[in-house]
Amino acid sequence: MHLLPFAAGVFTLLILPGPTNAILAMASQGLSTGRAIALLVTVLCAYLSIVLPASSLASSFLRDHPLVSQGVKLVSAAWVLYLALRLWGIGSSGVIETVGLRRLALTTLLNPKAIIIGLTMVPSTKEISTTASIAILTVVVLAVSSIWLTIGRVILGREKQMPPFARRCGSATLVAFSAVLTFSAVGG
Repeated sequence: MHLLPFAAGVFTLLILPGPTNAILAMASQGLSTGRAIALLVTVLCAYLSIVLPASSLASSFLRDHPLVSQGVKLVSAAWVLYLALRLWGIGSSGVIETVGLRRLALTTLLNPKAIIIGLTMVPSTKEISTTASIAILTVVVLAVSSIWLTIGRVILGREKQMPPFARRCGSATLVAFSAVLTFSAVGG
């Protein structure tokens, strides 16, 4: 049975720092139970809405149309760079905004991790049933998202405002991720 390797692979990919995880960590400020549930559901729905179609429909299309694949990476890179600049404080009034569900959803939808999972990691239905794959993905996404909310809470505390150093580190992480995406799109 291929359940454990699938779960371990998805966990390993999703636990790595990236745009969705950075936003989850930032969203941990002043977090209530209701808001935590809304954040977790948002991330889960966004990942499922990319992984499921990618695993069943898009893999052959993207393989046959590499320019589309590159375009998806470049759009993702641009969005992540935009988030990094906003986090750094460029173009803002200096007031730190609450991370909105819409921004979290869009960032997760553009997160290349979802495409990677959908195109390369989801086992075929001959190996694992679709229901089992979705269940494993759901558990892993919720676990990783909870871990990143906890990391944010530990690092940032319960403050309503993000310390400038944390904002700068988060911004730098997002810029680095945007650069990696851009290089992967134009370099191959």
